[in-house]
Amino acid sequence: MDQRPKNARVPAHRVVFHMNEANRSAQIVRFGIFDADLQTGELHKNGVRVPLQGQPFQVCAILLSHAGELVTREELRQKVWPEDTFVDFDQALNTAITKIRTALGDEPDNPRFVETLPRRGYRFIGPVESSQAPSPSAPTGRFERLRAKARWISVGACLLALLSGIGVWRFSRKTAESLRPSLEVVPLVVMPGDQGSPVFSPDGNQVAFEASDGKNSGIYTTIIDGAKPLRLAEGAVSSPSWSPDGRQVAFVRYSLENERAIYVVSALGGAEHRLYPVPVSCCRIDLSWSPDGKTLAFADGNGDLSTRITLLSLADSTTRHLTSPPHHQFDFGPVFSPDGSTVAFSRVGNGGIVADLFLVPTTGGETKRLTFDNRPIFGASWTPDGRDIVFDSWRGGLSSLWRISGTGGTPRPLAGVGVNAGSPSISPKGNQLAYTQWLYNESIWRVDLVDDKHGRRPPGLVISGKGMTARPDFSPDGKKIAFESGRSGYSEIWLCDSDGSNCAQATSLHGWAANARWSPDGRYIAFEFHPHEHSEVGLVEVAGGLPRLILTFPGADNGGPSWSRDGHWIYFFSNHGGGAFQLWKVPASGGSPVQVTKNAGAHGVESADGRSLFYSKAEVPGIWKMPLSGGEETLVLDQPRTWWDWALARNGIYFISYSKTAPFTATLEFYEFATHRIIPISTLDKVSQGLAVSPDGRSILYARVESSESNIMLVKNFH
Repeated sequence: MDQRPKNARVPAHRVVFHMNEANRSAQIVRFGIFDADLQTGELHKNGVRVPLQGQPFQVCAILLSHAGELVTREELRQKVWPEDTFVDFDQALNTAITKIRTALGDEPDNPRFVETLPRRGYRFIGPVESSQAPSPSAPTGRFERLRAKARWISVGACLLALLSGIGVWRFSRKTAESLRPSLEVVPLVVMPGDQGSPVFSPDGNQVAFEASDGKNSGIYTTIIDGAKPLRLAEGAVSSPSWSPDGRQVAFVRYSLENERAIYVVSALGGAEHRLYPVPVSCCRIDLSWSPDGKTLAFADGNGDLSTRITLLSLADSTTRHLTSPPHHQFDFGPVFSPDGSTVAFSRVGNGGIVADLFLVPTTGGETKRLTFDNRPIFGASWTPDGRDIVFDSWRGGLSSLWRISGTGGTPRPLAGVGVNAGSPSISPKGNQLAYTQWLYNESIWRVDLVDDKHGRRPPGLVISGKGMTARPDFSPDGKKIAFESGRSGYSEIWLCDSDGSNCAQATSLHGWAANARWSPDGRYIAFEFHPHEHSEVGLVEVAGGLPRLILTFPGADNGGPSWSRDGHWIYFFSNHGGGAFQLWKVPASGGSPVQVTKNAGAHGVESADGRSLFYSKAEVPGIWKMPLSGGEETLVLDQPRTWWDWALARNGIYFISYSKTAPFTATLEFYEFATHRIIPISTLDKVSQGLAVSPDGRSILYARVESSESNIMLVKNFH
């Protein structure tokens, strides 16, 4: 944290450029162990190139040219994002600053290089110094000032040339693009229900996809001209992938016994052929057929709460693992490059909330990270020439399509497609793109209770949502509700009255804020936040003010906060040190974390008397109890199956029990401490995430999916 007085002047740092080569005068800026080449747009650390290109590098160069001085956000907008640039400027600038800090190993709360001046701009404060000590005869005074001025003029000229070059490039690009036909987006499939995961056939004339009307599901193909879709496989199936000759389609079939296997079927329909049983993993398996037809890539569970990209030989059914993600991270969505030399995939962490695009050679070796957004990704597709990758990402708030070079760089938004887009697939012809467009809305509903064991009336709507609306929590006096919502375009914490009125946004972090929990005195809300690759625990005053992070563990995933009954401690989960998530607690006023559980823990709640801790685990269903004075844990209940679907009351535990045959259909049940009985309370339809009980025990809040639909769209004249 910067401790200078607000009005203190910051001494201007001297920036010295190497003049060894006349033709490269004033084009290399060196500061500490870094040097920035303004001619090539490259940043090096100890001589090793650091990934920082495009707009982030431009911003860095401008800050360097004004070291020690404030550069306003408006100045950066005019120089890097002129008025004809169609982009969310705030998001683009925040992303650029984040990438600069990542490249420099800098921290916003304790900056060494880039300082934020809230609502004004940024200032480069790093230890910029000359690579050569000045000679004893070096001129001083007025002459030194003139030399310094000459250096800055040289810097400015270089930056002007750099930015002018950008302008010329933009103009020439626009001239070329103006001659191209405009994009046209039309529905590809017209049929009842939901459709998704489109994949073009090798000749570009057909698309295979998933479809479900709520009763029946299957894998279908359709011809681009709009012919009636042909069903290839029926039932619980997913992840279609064409063989390179276009004669077969591979897919994954799921059984009620939770078994999964890879199958193939003729592209004309007919009998299915089972290829390979896949060990159970937590999520989708995802398939990609290699261009030479010899291999299938898929996401394979490795038994330690991770999934890795694996290659299946179609000749002898042997497998070879391509990736080895860290514990509690998952590799999904493999896609072969057109030449078959590389597989692109997304690496997912923090329960699917953060993800980035990676590459790995098909021969094995080191993975290469392409994006540094830490935002959900659900699909990617290579351009036919193998130069670019189109992928979906929440990097701008809502999910949309982006394009990035296969060698890295700054992702560019795909114009003309809009939001709520995912799972892109580019035609091998290169002139068309198919993607899934979805609509998803959740709301908060309430069950009113006669007593602990009986509902008074059917559930009713409390908070109508747009997009994601989940994980509610009552205030201690029962008059307010905190919840997470994506209605602003980002997942933020919101507050409203207990009847759903007077909703107001409590955080504006432009990231992913979740799991809001009230302090016992009602003054604060603790929440989980995902600013970068790992999650943190934040605290915000209900009366207003900027959120602050509490001390957890840098480099680990921390979240799921809850308060001790006296308000002195905040519990949270963390995978600090590797291995399973454990529950920790940290003083709310500040201090060092203290470990609470030893055998895993994900969500903990103190008993009403503050003497025991009830908690669930991420890996296995159930709720455990342990005395806070010390002692062993005991299993209280072997439900629920997910760690967030329960709420502690004085006399027992409310939890959600899901139907094994009807997805999203569930029963609200009550486990009574006195009798150890499980009592059904109410049937709930389309249940989403989160459960809360009011302080007086008379109401239960839960999240409900109001609408969910997806359709496949076709982009014509794609380029």
